[in-house]
Amino acid sequence: MELHDSVSLCLVESKVRQGALSRLGQGLGLGQGLGLGQGQGQGLGLGLGQGLGQGQGLLEEPECWPSEPTQPHSSPLDEHSLLHASWNGCLEQVRHLLGRGVKADARDTQGWTPLHHVSFRGHLPLVKFLLQSGQVEVNCRDYFNCTPLHRSCWAGHTEVARYLLQRGGSPVMRTSSGQTPLHLAAANGHTDTVQLLLQRGALLGAQDFHRWTPLHWAAFGGWGEVSNLLLDNGADVEGGKSEATPLQLAVWAGSEESVKLLLHRGASPNASGSSGRTALHLCACTGDEKILQQLLAGGALVNVADRNLASPLHLAARSGSRAVVLPLILSGAPLEQRDHLLMTPLHYAALGDSAEAGRLLLHYGAEVDATERLGRTPLHLAAERGHCKVLRVFLETGADCVLRTQWLETAEDLAQKHGQLAALHILQEHRTSPKTHKETKLTIQTEL
Repeated sequence: MELHDSVSLCLVESKVRQGALSRLGQGLGLGQGLGLGQGQGQGLGLGLGQGLGQGQGLLEEPECWPSEPTQPHSSPLDEHSLLHASWNGCLEQVRHLLGRGVKADARDTQGWTPLHHVSFRGHLPLVKFLLQSGQVEVNCRDYFNCTPLHRSCWAGHTEVARYLLQRGGSPVMRTSSGQTPLHLAAANGHTDTVQLLLQRGALLGAQDFHRWTPLHWAAFGGWGEVSNLLLDNGADVEGGKSEATPLQLAVWAGSEESVKLLLHRGASPNASGSSGRTALHLCACTGDEKILQQLLAGGALVNVADRNLASPLHLAARSGSRAVVLPLILSGAPLEQRDHLLMTPLHYAALGDSAEAGRLLLHYGAEVDATERLGRTPLHLAAERGHCKVLRVFLETGADCVLRTQWLETAEDLAQKHGQLAALHILQEHRTSPKTHKETKLTIQTEL
């Protein structure tokens, strides 16, 4: 592999690139979400979730998540050759270049030295040679403040990490995002490397700039063996003071194994951060039925409210997942629970254009003409947003088309005002040719 070739991304970075962490922040009601990228980020801010909250983001991109190496194009030719030789594990070429006086601390465009390269690539003989030459510092940092030990732990090269520790590598130094080598080893599921670091004094409860511990990263990555090892050594199953618990991250990542493990080890399914959202709230967003059943069996409360007073059923109704909506209803989730805007789950179904969720809620007794604080019914919300699928469900189940909001606007008025021509056409057609009967619960049931 050449230095400029793509490096295989770890599981966590792969999820990052897919936006999983950004969506996690939104699921927690924290605005723009949590992302981990290679460049300069926005740091840490506080806010509520999009749509259901206010503000602009709790966990945006940290300053610097350890990056991939890139081809050095601005170094002198000899230093460039040294970096390539180090990357490719060419001991004799490295020896030759150093003998010619090439600096052993040459850097590429990311600040990686030859020692960073050989540590990341697992070239133990070269690691020993460079350190024994006396020309490099074992705790040298790249532009992301990663040491060679960080790089070896990220890649899971346990024997390289062991040697670096023997030569004075620090297990507690932090990257620009606050991660220790233990964070990186845990995030990538390297059990042997985690065990080594714990034996050498790594801090179990160390929190990065997002207040995530190594257990958070192991849970998010779905690394059950690493999570067990951390817990066996005394890690806090709730993750200390953080916006998200390890259990919440496991739920968001869809890791049934991690959820089962953490619940078995005593994690509370009802724990929440400042957003007030629990693991069940997150599961309501992801729509994972198996994890939902695990949480319910573990004692998750169905009527718990976040700081916007939204219940898991509110969020499930908006996302439209039948696999979650129905079990929540059957578990006793209140159909008429109100959020801070006095919206019911049926209002949320209208916001999400979730026709199937709307049918389920109505079948089990939800009030079709419930009003929120501005006097809007679910029909009003569907009309003003042009959500035609759920709009038809409301009309078929007898929603009152002539009800007016506090501003004396009907559903037709709102559709026209907001330029929702398709919704306006449906409402006008219904007004001029109403059905001769209202759809009954029995009719709904046959369609379910």
